[in-house]
Amino acid sequence: MAPVTLVGSLIQHTAEKAILYGGSPAIFDVRFETTPMGAVETMMLDCANSEIGKRLGMPTQGYIALSDAKQLDAQAGLETSMGAVLAALSGINSISGPGMLDFESCQSLEKLVVDNEICGMTYRLLGGIEPREDFPAIPIFEELLREKHLLIAGHTRRHLRKEISFPGAVIDRANRDRWFKEGQLTLRERAAREVGRLIARYTPSRLPDDVKAELTRLMEREARRHGMNALPAQEE
Repeated sequence: MAPVTLVGSLIQHTAEKAILYGGSPAIFDVRFETTPMGAVETMMLDCANSEIGKRLGMPTQGYIALSDAKQLDAQAGLETSMGAVLAALSGINSISGPGMLDFESCQSLEKLVVDNEICGMTYRLLGGIEPREDFPAIPIFEELLREKHLLIAGHTRRHLRKEISFPGAVIDRANRDRWFKEGQLTLRERAAREVGRLIARYTPSRLPDDVKAELTRLMEREARRHGMNALPAQEE
């Protein structure tokens, strides 16, 4: 519990932190009696905490770039992407949000692969706009006119992959006709397919079998305490 004002919450937060300056602050939505992690005010608290932590010379952390949505939908995308951009621009060192849904209570593999693309876009944003052999400009334009095609120009070939980020299969950039021909897949369907591809390529851990068995036993015991008969990965 903390004062209702954002400043009051930040003061209390500062008094409670020790090594890694961060945490999971949130506002309280009195309508639903919930603590929305995707609220803009929650994001503001995370970003302000980062400013305070850096002023104190501490590494910063925050539960941001996540969503209160219950499934991979538009709400999940808008809350996650807005949080990721704000976190990056605020310089938060450790971001504990990608893949999360439902007030931090659910980790979705499908959302995680989408969030990976959001993170990629965010990193590209942080890279900014840099000159790449762009000055003097006249020789470059002369080269483009001489080549007659932007895509085969030497300047394009040298800098295309550095300048333009290309997302993975989760993001649809095809035209409508191609999208129809390829099955009219939704974002959720593309994400599920990508999860399947990654799991198929998974290389098992090199931990000894007895260590793996003990970890599984401990997790199963905790799962039973909370009413689960099997771990999610073991369910058919």
